[in-house]
Amino acid sequence: MLLLLGLWGCVPDVRPLYEEEKARAAIIATDAPTQWAPDLVIGIGEAALGHAVDAAGTEALERSAKLLELSLPLGAAAQLKPKLRVTKAELKPGEGCDSCLHFDLDLRGDVKWSLGVLGGSFPVHVEVGGQLQILVENGTKVVARPFRVGKVVIAGADFGALRVDPSALLQDYVRAAIGEALPPVPLVDLAESGLPIRLVRIKNGKDAIRIEVLTDVPGALPAVVPDPGREGIIVGISETALAGLLRREAYASGLHEMNIAVDPRAVTVEGDRFGLDLRIWRLEGKGWWRDYDVQGTLAIENGKLRLRTDERLVKQVASSPGAGLADPLAALFQAKILEAIATNLDRTLPAAHKESLGVVGLKATATQVSGLAHTLLLGGELRVVRTKE
Repeated sequence: MLLLLGLWGCVPDVRPLYEEEKARAAIIATDAPTQWAPDLVIGIGEAALGHAVDAAGTEALERSAKLLELSLPLGAAAQLKPKLRVTKAELKPGEGCDSCLHFDLDLRGDVKWSLGVLGGSFPVHVEVGGQLQILVENGTKVVARPFRVGKVVIAGADFGALRVDPSALLQDYVRAAIGEALPPVPLVDLAESGLPIRLVRIKNGKDAIRIEVLTDVPGALPAVVPDPGREGIIVGISETALAGLLRREAYASGLHEMNIAVDPRAVTVEGDRFGLDLRIWRLEGKGWWRDYDVQGTLAIENGKLRLRTDERLVKQVASSPGAGLADPLAALFQAKILEAIATNLDRTLPAAHKESLGVVGLKATATQVSGLAHTLLLGGELRVVRTKE
């Protein structure tokens, strides 16, 4: 017994080392290099973005609906009330601008008219072309704003009993509605997503807009993120950036039961598999630590990111002299640790994200997850939904 007590007295105190690691995990990079590669990328397909422009354009036309006055010979005037909606929005990269998209809108509807006791309506088809610019506002909010409306063509209309061509008046109305009333389309607010960022830039990809981010994780390696395709959305973060964010979150959460702290020191992802270098700290007395190699699978279930493993895939690889024989992971913390890490991952890379456009909203939902080229990738779809005013 005296020998054991003597050995225990020689056990080093791990608490200073814990504080050093905690301080290291909390370091935030603040430099803003002129040349940089993103460690986090959000890609939005042009067709998916087109659905949002479609909805926002229809809302703009509804908001700006008003009576128009069409001057006629001899001082008379007819009253016109157009009711139009966007039936198709096509986007493609803008020329000479890396953060611009050219849009072609197809508008259809009808125009009611009245002149004294006379009146009627006629169908109308309008083609509109212009440009959107993808902007970063306030350093974190990414929006698509119309900044130029080019062609406005009345492609088809039979004006019926209305004897005067109202095309010029309708063109002016549509140009103002799309150019002035079309609201900015918010794509993502990186601050609300909880992503700690240093720099953001916008680039055109293949059939997609790429929001490229440099996080504030020191020394994070670049993310390798393919474009999502025209209809999809993708979020990718490098393993090193992900590990840095998870470590910061884990240390910030403090101690758990039995004065235990968790440190996810490194993350690897490949296909549907993940690997985790995990340190468990026990800060009772002089304390101790244990290092584990955790292997498991990644999956999306009901729109949420899940990590799965079992005891056979958890191996202790190292420990401090004071760790003794007790193994707290299998007995107490295996499920809780993975659940906490999955929650932090889901918070860091939201599998479901929503942006409001007033009465129209955008909802991104993750449908698949994988690891490729040292990057964790979440792929999904972007839908336009109606919301309450």
